[in-house]
Amino acid sequence: MKPETKTSQRLGELLLSSSVLTQAELEHAIELSSETGLPMGRVLVMCGYISERQLEAAVRAQSLVKDGALTTEKAREAIQLMSKKGMDFERCLKAVGFARETAEPTFRLGELLVEAHVLTKSQLKDVLRTSHETGLPVGRVLVLTSVISEEMLSAALTAQVLVRDGKISPEQAVQALQSSRFRRVNIEVSLMDLGFYKPPPRQRVKLGELLVLSGLVSEPDLMTALELGLIREAPVGQMLVEGGFISKRILDASLKLQELVSGHSLSALKASEALRRVAVNHVSLARAISELDLDAGERRERVRLGEMLKACGIVGDNDIKKALKDASRNSALLGKVLLVTGVIDEHTLHAALRLLLLIRSDKLTMEQAIMALNHARKHKLTVEEALQDLKWSVDLEAPEGLEVSSQDASSQ
Repeated sequence: MKPETKTSQRLGELLLSSSVLTQAELEHAIELSSETGLPMGRVLVMCGYISERQLEAAVRAQSLVKDGALTTEKAREAIQLMSKKGMDFERCLKAVGFARETAEPTFRLGELLVEAHVLTKSQLKDVLRTSHETGLPVGRVLVLTSVISEEMLSAALTAQVLVRDGKISPEQAVQALQSSRFRRVNIEVSLMDLGFYKPPPRQRVKLGELLVLSGLVSEPDLMTALELGLIREAPVGQMLVEGGFISKRILDASLKLQELVSGHSLSALKASEALRRVAVNHVSLARAISELDLDAGERRERVRLGEMLKACGIVGDNDIKKALKDASRNSALLGKVLLVTGVIDEHTLHAALRLLLLIRSDKLTMEQAIMALNHARKHKLTVEEALQDLKWSVDLEAPEGLEVSSQDASSQ
């Protein structure tokens, strides 16, 4: 993949139209960026085509244009004014008529991580510089450079959302994040144990969870959209549409399905399946729901091993198809084939089969089983330990005669 992303290309075009760069300099910088793998902004400075101050100003102007706070023409005028007069860029913005309408967020992601001793100030400074140079959100830079894990980013963004919504204070967010990191539990568990916040019932599914469960959005893309939404004070759904991750049609369907889950008309799992059908089969939401075989009398879903592993994101359709083909030839179980071929490990297979029994005996819902399996895999816990961590009181003895059959374990 070439390093000159759309963001860096737009940055070069802005500098070119501001008469800070020549066409030849821009083309040379794009070529060097492609050869060296360095961000184009950094190449422009290293070649002496622009100064650090001009790069910072261009990145700032680009961000304001993207947020709709500044027109492209005003951005050009401000950059030209700074280059000619040597003025501070904020003064140049004021000179061209820019006035901030809303205050800057008071509790930024970087500040939260520094307060919680997850980052040092020096690390944050480096990450902010890289973020400015590449146009990537701070959280994505932190993960891509392995400074923090995806799990830590998710916890920090969740804490930010709760602070923004007035559910917890910044001080409580810091304390919960520290506890979450030390105890290696999710942020909700830490907040509950500290008595700061009680999460809503699981029947209420978040928009992001629904999209990830349906396989339409990846966890990293969701984290990026969530962070951008916090920065721009915009809904995560809007950020996903603007970023090209989903269409407006899929967003509208997701929001309607959210309401159905909240009203107990659908489970989160069935809602995600309906959403996937809307996207993949290009059918209406009403038709997708009607195809789900919603039999109110059927209290217990016949959940199979392949379905659970797919819903958790552990295996994909191709893994299942290949394993089923091998299983039919060798008369082996799907789980065993996935284990032998290295798609899953023994711990995952054992935990998944154990959780299937709990679903079959109506002791867990599919959504709870998925959360428990992901938690067990992430922290290398047994099913019992994972359920205890999640504060779920479950009778782990399956009713006599209830077991995972060969047919169930070897099919989707």
